[in-house]
Amino acid sequence: MPNAYLQGIQGAFDNQAQIRNDIYAVTSNWFVNRCPVVTRTPRLPVGSTTFTMIKRGFRSRVAALAAPIALADTQVTLVDASPFMNGDVLELASGERVELTNDPNSTTNIVSVRRGVEGTTIAAGAVNDVVRLISNSRTGNEINQNGIAFRPVGVAQFCQTWQHPVQIGGSLQASASYAGVKGASTPFEQNKMIALQNLMDDMEVSSYYGRGEDPAVTSRPKQKGLKALLVTNNTATPTNAGSYTASDFIHDTLERCRVNGGDPDVLILSSNFMSGLATWGQAVQKIDAGSNVFGTPINVFEAPFLGGVSIIEAPLLKPYTAIALTSCEVRMRMKRNEFWNPRGSRGDAFEGDWMAEGAIEVENEAYHAWVEGITAFSAT
Repeated sequence: MPNAYLQGIQGAFDNQAQIRNDIYAVTSNWFVNRCPVVTRTPRLPVGSTTFTMIKRGFRSRVAALAAPIALADTQVTLVDASPFMNGDVLELASGERVELTNDPNSTTNIVSVRRGVEGTTIAAGAVNDVVRLISNSRTGNEINQNGIAFRPVGVAQFCQTWQHPVQIGGSLQASASYAGVKGASTPFEQNKMIALQNLMDDMEVSSYYGRGEDPAVTSRPKQKGLKALLVTNNTATPTNAGSYTASDFIHDTLERCRVNGGDPDVLILSSNFMSGLATWGQAVQKIDAGSNVFGTPINVFEAPFLGGVSIIEAPLLKPYTAIALTSCEVRMRMKRNEFWNPRGSRGDAFEGDWMAEGAIEVENEAYHAWVEGITAFSAT
């Protein structure tokens, strides 16, 4: 009589009496090097198909002039004045510093200013001149200022259902001459593992490249992947794409994250980036990250010029792709971890499904970076 409480990956003759088996403990180990995002990032449960990710950011410290400034002007028009507040000190391209005397006009992006503060000389300014926020100078009793810097922004994410069925006819299952892979005693076991790999690959690739589709408009909701979520530091046409150097790489990944407040500690790279690192004279060193429960070493690398940032090779990324992550801000939100859902037998066939449901979550997308569009690496 079959055991109704069998756990783990079972054999060919599972039947409807078997309960659903959550096999995340298996997949997180077996696919740790092939699918690093869905196996290595933390997991948290989520109770709804749609959930909200939060984007909090430091207020911008750089703006640009939308109109020229004459020597006698006491108002300055910026391209975007929303981050600034009464009492802020701005430095113009000329070196002149001005102090805001009121909150900005949020409709016109005009700020009223006191010119030539902190002993600087009043000077003219041109359209597109860079303006930098130096500091605030408050009275100590000012309230209800209007800068938007501290207002978190919600970003919708959608849980996706992944499913791979396994169906083997009984005559094939009973065939003694079936050429199976080593360790697979029957076609059913072999096909279960092939389908499971396909499930994990789908989870991984959609976590990179999904564009997202709202369950309100489709019965097949789709998650937004990292490429769609990382908007601020998304480089699709990098400078020097045909002769991409190590300094270009640092600028497009680590530097851009840090400027926006992130602290990237992980780089996920396509496989051909490993040869790119060698082209730059920066051969990677494998570090001891332990091994999985099957005894397979977990692949993590470092390169001296990256200052201790971990490098993880991702075979399923498109060539010439790099992702910089502040790892504490990235996780998988799962409604259902990977599980085997047995359907038992129907006629002379054995059937079941590998299934999972969830989506990747990224907080503060400006703390991370995505780079693609490189065509060749160059040492100089």
